[in-house]
Parts: sequence; C-alpha cells; structure tokens
Amino acid sequence: MATQITPTLSTIERLLDEVDEYSGRLEKIRTKLSRLRRGSEAYLDLLPDLEVVLDVLRSKAEHAHEALEDFEESLPDTE
Repeated sequence: MATQITPTLSTIERLLDEVDEYSGRLEKIRTKLSRLRRGSEAYLDLLPDLEVVLDVLRSKAEHAHEALEDFEESLPDTE
C-alpha cells in the first residue's frame, strides 16, 4: 500500500506557476494564429503546436487541481 504525501502550499504554487507558463504559451500561439488567415498553410502549421500546448496545459492543470484537493483534504475539520 503506497503512502500518500500531502503536497505543501509551496508545491501547489509551483504547479500553478507551470499552469501560468503554459497558459502564456497558449496565448502566444493564439496571437500568432489571429494574425494569419484561417485555413492558410501557416495557420495549419501552427495547429500541432497548439495541440501540444493544450495537452500539456490540461495535464498540468489536472495535476495542480489534484494537489490542491489533496492539500484541502489534509486540513483538519473546523466543525
């Protein structure tokens, strides 16, 4: 049986920093796409980059979400 380690707030903040980083990468690609004619070769060439960034962003956001949930579950009940 594996022992679960509760993430610290510092760890959660680092995970959120990574989410912010990839959110910025997504914004840069979207800006590039907005300057191109939709459906053009250059536009279509950026779509794989968009897909990768979205996949990494989804993964990092899920990881941060799970870490935050684990942290919240570790807090004592205040009832």
